[in-house]
Amino acid sequence: MAPSRMQPAAGRPRQTIDGRASSYGLLGLSILALLRCASLVVAAPNVYSDGSDGAFAPTAATTTIDLDLATIGSWNQPGNGNGVYDPEKWAVVFKYASVNIAAGKTVKFSNHRSGAPVVWLVQPGDITIAGAVDLSGSAYDVSGSLAIAGPGGFAGGRGYRNDIDSGCAGLGPGGGGHSGKQAGDAGYGFSGTGTLGGIMYGNARILPLIGGSGGGGGNRYSGGGGGGAILLACAGTVTVNGTVRAKGGDGSGWNSLVTGIGSGGGIRVIANHVAGAAAGLDATGGGTTGSVGRIRIEANTITLTGSSAPDYTSLKPLDNDTAVLWLPDNAPRIRVVTVGTESVPVDPGNRFNPPGDVVMVTTDLQPVMMQANNVPTTWLVKLRVTQRNGTSSTMDAALVSGDETSSIWQATLTGVPLNDFVVVQARATGL
Repeated sequence: MAPSRMQPAAGRPRQTIDGRASSYGLLGLSILALLRCASLVVAAPNVYSDGSDGAFAPTAATTTIDLDLATIGSWNQPGNGNGVYDPEKWAVVFKYASVNIAAGKTVKFSNHRSGAPVVWLVQPGDITIAGAVDLSGSAYDVSGSLAIAGPGGFAGGRGYRNDIDSGCAGLGPGGGGHSGKQAGDAGYGFSGTGTLGGIMYGNARILPLIGGSGGGGGNRYSGGGGGGAILLACAGTVTVNGTVRAKGGDGSGWNSLVTGIGSGGGIRVIANHVAGAAAGLDATGGGTTGSVGRIRIEANTITLTGSSAPDYTSLKPLDNDTAVLWLPDNAPRIRVVTVGTESVPVDPGNRFNPPGDVVMVTTDLQPVMMQANNVPTTWLVKLRVTQRNGTSSTMDAALVSGDETSSIWQATLTGVPLNDFVVVQARATGL
């Protein structure tokens, strides 16, 4: 049972200068001019790469990186070519010396068992993408099984087969709903369409790094998987003349077999300079109506031409010479800690198959306890429950104890059938 990765708002603090020119006259103006000149002097960001994963320049037409080969450890420890999976950061991190994806070459990914997103830290060299980096979610599955998401995204819901094997909603914070043979599209950058559409979530800076959600399962077929998420952080220049794709998977629109559409994922770029064609950055949803994901560019200089899909937001120049890769320690966080009397693993498995993370032996009401940190007690805390066979529901949690620094919240799990699986996911939002 997988808790959510919290997405607090993140923004850049504004800096103001009050020169009081009427009091200081020419002296005040000259000081202001010097400050303006000084603001143009910027440094390349430190992206904490030691280059231990080597120079990445694939030669095959298609190279698939198996993220499950990553070593478990701290994100900033040396790599061995397979990356490091940091459960605390929920990311598979590669520390390359340089990256060069030549024209005609495509890089894809096989998901880590946790579903974690991808982080490329590159120093001292550059990132050049003339080919393709693809983290897109899978289209609907005709067998009705969960449609696979891109790394960092969430799977599309199972399709309805019969009243016993009845399918489910899409996974993720914005998973599309499911009701019998009906399905909703997933949300991310905006809400999914229809009454069963998933909610909008996340923030413009894509902190934490998170991908798209899955569309709801429909009649026989599954919903589309959510697009994945990637952070490209480079001390030098990132040049995109090819494509970086984190598209949501298509749903089925054939006859009565309508299923939900997966939402687009997340693409975040940090560099000294970002160049190339913005059209190569694609985090659109499946089909023509799926919710877009998010694209963020943070650099001292940006010379991209054209427009990305969706339009990227930007920070220019960087706040300082230290790249902000992760949420600060004082950012809001929430996670499910117990279901009934059972403790939830700190690093849940993100799966709908045995053995699961928590085993329940009763269908009685079960309390679900959530631990929140840096979450004001006036916020709304909710629990989304997705059954492997059945509908999804969202319920309000009640504050049990604590304050903004640390608090405990409770919701009650109801109607969970025996011999089945559910996914629970906590979410906290400001009023």
